[in-house]
Amino acid sequence: MKKSLIAIGLSIFVLTSPVVADALKNSLTNLLNEKDSTGMVNLDGISINGKARPQTSRNNFVKSRSPDAIIATVKGYEIRKKEADAFLKKVTKGKVNDFDRLPEEQQKVVIQELVKAHTSKNIRSRPDTAIVATVDSTKITKKEADNFLSAVSGGRVKDFDRLDTKQREVLINDLARPIVIRDVADANLTDKEKDAALKQLWLRKQKANIEVTNEEMLALYEAKKAKALAENPNAEIPAYISLGEVLKNEIFEKKIMSTLMKDVKIEVNYDTNTSVNFNNPLKTLGKIQNIKETE
Repeated sequence: MKKSLIAIGLSIFVLTSPVVADALKNSLTNLLNEKDSTGMVNLDGISINGKARPQTSRNNFVKSRSPDAIIATVKGYEIRKKEADAFLKKVTKGKVNDFDRLPEEQQKVVIQELVKAHTSKNIRSRPDTAIVATVDSTKITKKEADNFLSAVSGGRVKDFDRLDTKQREVLINDLARPIVIRDVADANLTDKEKDAALKQLWLRKQKANIEVTNEEMLALYEAKKAKALAENPNAEIPAYISLGEVLKNEIFEKKIMSTLMKDVKIEVNYDTNTSVNFNNPLKTLGKIQNIKETE
């Protein structure tokens, strides 16, 4: 339980960044930024001001092949022109729909993405209990990887096995960080220090849901001030603004303890050799004294 709590909040989220058609890379960032899990990319860079880019002199002489023409074969997977055209039309929102009129470098990008999508569709996912990685002696199951992937992608991508090699490495590195930190903490912190860290972590989580108003802080300050002056009329009272954080933390703790104690059931086991009369404690005390005098 302690280990899992120490790891809370130590995972980082994957940030997204814009890409252009000429510099697209296979990264987890790009995959998580898409609405589907096929790894499709954004080729809007091949249009200008929302209109198809004017054809170059080379393109003016390019003759488009038939839709059924095979434009590439990768490990037995035959890619037909109509498939590439449909992909282009989708990712450019209809602005570009002819694979043969793309520059050679952009054609390579399209082929790579079609191969990646095809491979993803035909991947057979492993069971949840499969071990996808080991960090020192800690094993990471596919279910843990899937849950983390779903969390960082906002539910858009849920299957670790459908990521490419680089994307898997990014994900496993993120999962490894809290494990490494936990192991270091276990090796270098005493039980007392771990307990203190857990308490601070728990308090920070509770404070995030508790509101402390200026009115509450001012009321506490005035109460403390009145008590101090009652004990010593010449006492020097610090300015309210200098005690802001102290007052706020005290109110936080009171509210947290009030919430915790609300549902706590406390039972006190008294000594059964002496019957205590709570309605009249003096009478009970008198009985005890009589017993001692008789002895």
